[in-house]
Amino acid sequence: MKKRPLCMAVLSLVAVLWLLPAGIWIKEPSPADKGHADTLTGEVCRMESTKSGQAVYLKHSNISDTGIILVYFDAEQSFSIGNTIRIQGQFELKNLEEPANPGQFNARLYYQTRDIVLLCYAKKAEVVEDSVHLLPQLLYQVRKELGKRCIALLGEEQGGVLKAMLLGDKTELHTGIRDVYQKSGMSHLLAISGLHVSIFGMSLYRLLRKLGCSYSMAGCPAMGLVLLYGSVTGMGTSTTRAVIMFLLAVTGDILGKSYDMLTALAVAALLLLADQPLYALDASFLLSFGAVLGIGLVYPAFHSLFPTEKKWAQAFLISLSVQTLTIPFIQNFYYQVPVYSIFLNLLVIPLMTILMFCGIAAVALSFLSWKIAFIPSLICNVILYIYENLGSFTLKLPGAVMICGKPHVWQMILYYLGIGSFVFWRYQAEKRAKRQIEAGEEGEIGESGMRFQRLGFVAAYLLLNLCLSLRAHSGLTFTMLDVGQGDGLFLRTDSGTTCLIDGGSSSVKEVGEYRILPFLKEEGISTLDYVMVTHTDSDHISGIKELLSVTGEPGEVKVGTLLLTEQGEKEEAGKQLKELAASKGIFVSVVKQGDVLLDKSTEIACLHPKGGAEYTDQNASSMVLKVTYGEFSLLLTGDLEEEGERDILDEHCLGTCDVLKAGHHGSKSSTTEAWLETVNPQLTVISCGQENSYGHPHQETLTRLEAANSHVLMTTECGAITIYSDGKSFWAEGFRE
Repeated sequence: MKKRPLCMAVLSLVAVLWLLPAGIWIKEPSPADKGHADTLTGEVCRMESTKSGQAVYLKHSNISDTGIILVYFDAEQSFSIGNTIRIQGQFELKNLEEPANPGQFNARLYYQTRDIVLLCYAKKAEVVEDSVHLLPQLLYQVRKELGKRCIALLGEEQGGVLKAMLLGDKTELHTGIRDVYQKSGMSHLLAISGLHVSIFGMSLYRLLRKLGCSYSMAGCPAMGLVLLYGSVTGMGTSTTRAVIMFLLAVTGDILGKSYDMLTALAVAALLLLADQPLYALDASFLLSFGAVLGIGLVYPAFHSLFPTEKKWAQAFLISLSVQTLTIPFIQNFYYQVPVYSIFLNLLVIPLMTILMFCGIAAVALSFLSWKIAFIPSLICNVILYIYENLGSFTLKLPGAVMICGKPHVWQMILYYLGIGSFVFWRYQAEKRAKRQIEAGEEGEIGESGMRFQRLGFVAAYLLLNLCLSLRAHSGLTFTMLDVGQGDGLFLRTDSGTTCLIDGGSSSVKEVGEYRILPFLKEEGISTLDYVMVTHTDSDHISGIKELLSVTGEPGEVKVGTLLLTEQGEKEEAGKQLKELAASKGIFVSVVKQGDVLLDKSTEIACLHPKGGAEYTDQNASSMVLKVTYGEFSLLLTGDLEEEGERDILDEHCLGTCDVLKAGHHGSKSSTTEAWLETVNPQLTVISCGQENSYGHPHQETLTRLEAANSHVLMTTECGAITIYSDGKSFWAEGFRE
């Protein structure tokens, strides 16, 4: 790397930008009163089809001049790129959502990386200026037409896959097929990358060279074709990287200069980062560049230690090199690893070239005759069928997807320092070997020495991966997730028992998929020992339904036992939960007052409801749990209100606690003075949604808590609230603060 100072400089730059807070580069939309605008105007700079309508990108808008506003329409609009449009009447502007929980997708960072500062949802708009940018509009129409032909040739399912592979358009990619590709480790096939650019550009370049054209005469058309293809597909991150590297390679030939892949990679990274520093935090950027860096940097080191002339062995080493460089970021962004992806890619990547050529041929021939296009499209169908079935097969193997959680920054740094040391060691060993050959000397290390080095490297490599995936925990951890208007509580004891107490929302759609499951995976939770339902209101169980629906599937969290109250079990919603759990092989049990769950470190006692009791109000029947760990205690009350609180107080089984989860999201009719006088919590946590229609938490409740000298933390202000205890003391932190 000494001969590649640009590579070292760019690697250092990426590391610094990755460690710096993203807020430095975040653009704020202006003017500040965007929420009160009744008209939105802007110039259309890009358009995309969506499953439910159309996405239109507006620049130079009256709402914000600092970036792009992404407008989603319910139906296809008759706009052209370059038109200035006006949206009046009913439309909704939304700020980019920041994550409120660990593991939650950072929509704000994702969109800001693509220069989008606001989202808008509208039904229709009118064109106020009819100017058209001809080339972008033509490319948009070409992409739409090619996409339609992919679907017409291969049908909706496989056509959607081919459309994604050829055009980078995933709008018609079926969810089930997408999951197979993602979970099995084949999702990179759906991204426009170096292989696509090579097929389009290098094939033409080499053909023209064989026909006797000069480097310039062959290179210029090839570069033009690659730029055109990149523009048609939208110039995503990996596409831009591949296009830049191809242009540098061909330019090097034209100028008579040698091409160095790592230097070209560094130039591509530098150009992208100069335009948008946030790329250093973007998954597609880091994984795309990391994959190529693995091939250019790590593969030579692997090959020097394990020299082989066998093609399959070299392919394995290349696949291993890519995974070696990218696995920390795979864990960092997705919290899970496809275990068999290295071996699977040995089978699917060789077929990719055939698939691409046949796909291109099928689409091209369809303009002449649909019958002629049948043969290459049939080959595409066969290969895509093989892909899907190979992916599905690997997902049926034991431990197909390992939920590993998110590594700490220090773990990633330690891992890369170890890999960097290995590469440097092999680089120095190669230099010494070359000097000895030139001097006519025999090598210092014999075959037995090489075997010892290989065994030592394998042990060190496994240790590095173990350190990267290690998730050590001690003490008790309790997290109140920000699920909007609802409850979602996670508890992990010092002994490792994991519990989810409620999980639902009335304000966040698919809260299980987008908030609860990402949190569990980020924490490295592959199995929930218990899922406890305090009562069956939808804002407490909607996410639990989602978890139960996917439990046991590859890459999903398994549920051990579902716990309901007696009344909850009899209610229709409870019956549905019970049936769903039974269909998934989950043990279901009933919890009542006096039941105690014990592990080696923690006691979880049920204080309410009584066995056999019936309640006209669901909230009054809420399961109330007291968690005791050493000298620390935590009281979880569901939607308990005054009636239920009075029942527990009458039983004289309560006692004080350190932390109270306020009943019914801090409603006026819960957390009464008598209750607080007995419980006397140092800290009270409240789960509620922003600007909810119920007025939670009520001011009277907050006043009572203030009078009781209980500090209050709310998810609306802090996001997820996590409490840690060592059994003697406790401390709390909010995800936002």
